[in-house]
Amino acid sequence: MSEQQVVGILGSGRAGTAFARVMLRAGIGVDMCSTRPPKALQHHLKIYAPGAVPVWPWQVAARTSTHGPGIVILAVPQEELDEVDPGWVNNAGSADLVLVDATNTWHDEELPGWLQAPIDEQLPSSYGIAGRFSRTKVVKALNHISHHDIEAAANPDLPLEQRRAVALAGDDGQARGRVMNLLMLIGFDPVSLGGLCASHPIEPDGPLFDRPLRREDILRFAR
Repeated sequence: MSEQQVVGILGSGRAGTAFARVMLRAGIGVDMCSTRPPKALQHHLKIYAPGAVPVWPWQVAARTSTHGPGIVILAVPQEELDEVDPGWVNNAGSADLVLVDATNTWHDEELPGWLQAPIDEQLPSSYGIAGRFSRTKVVKALNHISHHDIEAAANPDLPLEQRRAVALAGDDGQARGRVMNLLMLIGFDPVSLGGLCASHPIEPDGPLFDRPLRREDILRFAR
């Protein structure tokens, strides 16, 4: 019997718990952390993501690095990212760790200076994430689907061509491939846009943000 894959999720709010539910439904184990200790998080997860394992933040990358695809999903509001210690994932002990940037920039929120800087230069916000979490391979994904919709949109029982398409972008081809495989397992049709520089269309106000998409919709913006 093969060992269950595990994905880490950094952030246990509405988006993080929605991601956890679709992964658990697909048979993927989930470790979750927040600013609360695991014991305090346990009751919250029993209600909103039953089956997810609460862990300390510095543990969130451990099991996925040895029992899974080596993927941690960043699901923390961007205005709160200064509370996230980059060492939680930068020092995970695996140079191949993939960090999925599922965050979004909202115009009415004040951002950390290190994240605002690339945005001021008209660059995708993931450039700031990649600089901050420099020992991971950053892939932008899962940010352009509302947490209200993700469970209904993810359907692994459908043939690939009938599924909702989702876009992703990342500079490392192998990292993109790992994230694409995860997205297929949970029930989407993943389509690569290219490098992080191509991620503008899936940011808020972009043409692919919060829309039901087919593969051809995304391929129009691929680089």
